[in-house]
Amino acid sequence: MRILLVNKFIFPKGGAETYTFDVGKMLEEHGHEVQYFGLENEKNTVGNRIGSYVTNMDFSQGIKANLNAPFRIIYSREARKKIRAVLDDFQPDVVHLNNIQYHLTPSIILETNKWRKETRKECKIVYTTHDYQLVCPSHGMFDVNMKPCERCLDGHYIHCLQTKCLKNSRVKKSPWNVGWIYVEI
Repeated sequence: MRILLVNKFIFPKGGAETYTFDVGKMLEEHGHEVQYFGLENEKNTVGNRIGSYVTNMDFSQGIKANLNAPFRIIYSREARKKIRAVLDDFQPDVVHLNNIQYHLTPSIILETNKWRKETRKECKIVYTTHDYQLVCPSHGMFDVNMKPCERCLDGHYIHCLQTKCLKNSRVKKSPWNVGWIYVEI
């Protein structure tokens, strides 16, 4: 089988990357062909044969350097275009998504689904979540006092503004900063 492992960082950085690399190594040991898709970075230790990666966004450079960030963290045309090139070249049987929030965005799910329909390829999409970010703006399902919180499970993420659940701030989690959408496949 051909498996495309997708994670925003494709160099050792944290838990999601460690997991992704371990899965890739295990799959290769069992005879599967594995390629990776993520952000362009000089630290990358894995990749894909056509060198198609998404331009990195450095949020530490401030607002002026990231004026399009509020839009790009929800939907990325570049990510769609770059993953399409990899899909066309590699022809995976499985696309395994991991940490895609903010940088790669769910737009790559839309493109993978479009590619499956156009090519009639029986490619499966697997999404492993490594935190609660899809249902909780603060990623941990805790309120500002570190008590368990499930208020946003109703789909009304305005709760994060009312409770200031991320670093006791309304600014850090304004509605434009919530980087997810729901995709029906």
